Amino acid sequence: MTQLKLNASFDSISVGDELPPFEIGETQATMDQPATNSRVPKAEDAKPRKNIHNDPDFAKAGLFGATANAGVMTMAYVNQMLEAVFSAESFYNGGSLTYKGINPFRDGDVVVFTGEVTAKRVESGKNYVDFAIKGIDQSGRMVGVAEATVVPGH
Repeated sequence: MTQLKLNASFDSISVGDELPPFEIGETQATMDQPATNSRVPKAEDAKPRKNIHNDPDFAKAGLFGATANAGVMTMAYVNQMLEAVFSAESFYNGGSLTYKGINPFRDGDVVVFTGEVTAKRVESGKNYVDFAIKGIDQSGRMVGVAEATVVPGH
């Protein structure tokens, strides 16, 4: 199928078209500062807390046995992938994004996100395009899946 280009119009999009792949590596430094590195807002009065995302010693005893990024950071990466094709207005003007982590996205991992158009429709005069997105790490392990809807221009 066709790979979507920047500012793809609703009329030019077909079911099966693909988003350009988005590759990103994760580092402990990025996980330690989500407000800086992934657009995750940080409350002014928030105090750093030990958790599975920023404390390797604490995380060793946890579910994953090592630090892992927060799902909201991965959602921000998927959002960056969408913004490589669609304007922010297309995403925030009735769009949506859901993400489900399948396996941890750890320090040193490199994940490639790919996405495909699963549907397009017109509802109440708005054009909607739906995507299925998945992230696969360097070992071939699925890190997570997302569903996204954007509202592109005509």
